[in-house]
Amino acid sequence: MNKKYLLYVILPVVAVATAGVIAVGSVSAASITGTSNPMSNLVNAIATKFNLNPADVQQVFNDQRTQMQVKMQQKQTDRINQAVTDGKLTQAQATLIIAKKAELEAQQATFKASLQGKTKAEIQAAMKTQMDSLKQWATDNSIPLQYLMFGGGFRGHGGFGFGHKMGHLESETPIAPAQ
Repeated sequence: MNKKYLLYVILPVVAVATAGVIAVGSVSAASITGTSNPMSNLVNAIATKFNLNPADVQQVFNDQRTQMQVKMQQKQTDRINQAVTDGKLTQAQATLIIAKKAELEAQQATFKASLQGKTKAEIQAAMKTQMDSLKQWATDNSIPLQYLMFGGGFRGHGGFGFGHKMGHLESETPIAPAQ
């Protein structure tokens, strides 16, 4: 089998399997210490195993990640739109959610930079502060927390991923759906 085709058969499976690892919802040491590509060891291992160019393997990973991000963003948009259609959110709330997501994504690099050199406990405290702030914002705007799941974790390539951490908050203080 041609190596290029083998690469395109194997890597999507590996990418999907590793997506969960990348998006676990916790800050990894690699993302805090400045390692720019936490998947570099896997990329190099695949390239070595199948005698491929590491840059080609990395490009497939990048392409898969981009495709997954686009699909995830579309699912989030569809979910919010459906909530408006179903009367669970108002259009104004949907607009606020979309704006808040963009705001958090814009702040991501600054937030990550502020975590440089911090201990695990300090990182957890900073993330808790961010989550508490987001929870308060949702409460102030009568937005159910389930609509703030913007992603799957604090990632080097994605947005703030309070979704994994917010699940336990939803049951603490349920917020009534919009009328």
